[in-house]
Amino acid sequence: MTLLEICHTLVNMRGESGAEKPVLEWIAHFLQPYGFTSRWQEYGPGKFNLYLKRGFSPFLWATHVDVNYAGRKAVCTFRNGFLFGPGVLDTRGQIAALLYALSQSSAPAEVVFFSEEETSGAGSWHFVPPHPFEGAIVLEPTNFTLCTAFAGDVETRIEVHGLGGHGAYPHAGTNALCLAEGVVHASREMVKKFTGHPLFVPPPTLMWGKIEGGESNYLIPESCVIECAFPFVPPHSLEEVKGEVFRFIERYPVTVRVEDENPAWEIDRRREIVERLKYAVERVTEKEVIYAGMPSWTDATYLFLRGIESVVFGAGDLALAHSQREGVSLAELELLAGIFLSFLR
Repeated sequence: MTLLEICHTLVNMRGESGAEKPVLEWIAHFLQPYGFTSRWQEYGPGKFNLYLKRGFSPFLWATHVDVNYAGRKAVCTFRNGFLFGPGVLDTRGQIAALLYALSQSSAPAEVVFFSEEETSGAGSWHFVPPHPFEGAIVLEPTNFTLCTAFAGDVETRIEVHGLGGHGAYPHAGTNALCLAEGVVHASREMVKKFTGHPLFVPPPTLMWGKIEGGESNYLIPESCVIECAFPFVPPHSLEEVKGEVFRFIERYPVTVRVEDENPAWEIDRRREIVERLKYAVERVTEKEVIYAGMPSWTDATYLFLRGIESVVFGAGDLALAHSQREGVSLAELELLAGIFLSFLR
């Protein structure tokens, strides 16, 4: 199959979080003729990771197969040299480039495909490495930059407490929605002290994803709920940031619950996994490599917690993912496949 055919096939296969098995089965079937053996890891009822091996490698290739459809249909279109569709960037196109490269090489390789990255991260959380790895390449769209620094976050659910009343007399109550607006604005300022790093351009900002509250124009909202994540970059620690969040929140009439938390970390550029990928990128693109920070959570975090330091790398712009604009050029995916082949050799 051509790279374009592989990408079309993958994007046209539905596979949201928790329903990835048909996609994983297709990948296992595709790689079998090229000398790969498969091992399934069932970490919950009907929930699987797929690990494939050809020979022995000190390095691991890793990515997720689930897609955040955001109301879109699983349809891949190709026009004017670009592929469009849900997951074509995040990460079916990256997978297509890897599968094509693996089909064109007989070099040893070990690969794992995770489930549920777009929701709970349960796939990589439950992954048990078959042996120690010196490093991993985690596929995500990075515009061909080598992401060697990774933002952490403290994900919170904040209930804001106001004072209800008749909407015609707003001065007689305390509007919880207005309070929430103030909390969010002040939070944006607070996180700036934890987001300065030369690889994060622009710096991460408060991720405010949800607000719920209020009933009508004639009711002063007595309470509301906001969900937001407080990002931070290395070398700041989870404990440092959580302490500051709770000290900051004490100034407001709110109740806070931490929903999730992830550390920030950075890999030494002198590690062999970084040096080898750098060499492959510069050899194929004939350009000096650019290093960057990854502002989003990825499966690389849970690999790091298992002692596998990772580089996040891939084609395309992550900002386009999860939207109707999600797309990547075929030329970029072909370049990516060339870089993977160079690394394998």
